Amino acid sequence: MRVLIVDDEPLIRSGFRFVLGADPSIEVVAEASDGAAAIELVRTHRPDVVLMDVRMPVMDGPEATAAIVAESGARVLAMTSLDAEGQLVRMLIAGALGYLLKDESPTRIIDAVRRTAAGESVFSAQSTAQLVRRAVEGEQGQGRAAAVARISVLTERERDVAVRVASGATNQEIGAALHIAPGTVKTHLEQVFAKLAVRNRVQVGVLLERAGHGPIDV
Repeated sequence: MRVLIVDDEPLIRSGFRFVLGADPSIEVVAEASDGAAAIELVRTHRPDVVLMDVRMPVMDGPEATAAIVAESGARVLAMTSLDAEGQLVRMLIAGALGYLLKDESPTRIIDAVRRTAAGESVFSAQSTAQLVRRAVEGEQGQGRAAAVARISVLTERERDVAVRVASGATNQEIGAALHIAPGTVKTHLEQVFAKLAVRNRVQVGVLLERAGHGPIDV
């Protein structure tokens, strides 16, 4: 796995490089101190995973993430602190697959990079629903008609899966609720992502919330 580390603090970059260097299957190919530099380094090094800070000078994480997702196959994992929730939501809407707190344990960091490389979302089920509500909060119905039109292409089963994804349920939990295998849930979820043209669970949740299908109790 080829990894690019993006953070404006040299000590943070060094710490993550040290942690990831303990896993022989992970190669840190470059570091960047802002989003604009990150975009150029993605073009040069073609990393599998970009560890992206949320708040940086020159160009912030959300703007850089949107550009990287639009023009490459790199998967972005946000690095954040607890006081950056607003920008974190922007990162996830821009296409980051999930987020990682900067003070996580080395084992958790390596696991998060591996899961991101595999295309999995990295955040807790509880926080998914919370982030969805935060993302749509204050929009006052803007985007509702467009969201309704987009989710209308889903089959009934795909919509069932999507609503539970928006609520923060794991594939295993969705499978148990709908009486289908987790592998079948994954297949449905891939179809949901493709039909809605989204990259992560938060983006699914935002569309559902905008369309009036808010998170349910799972």
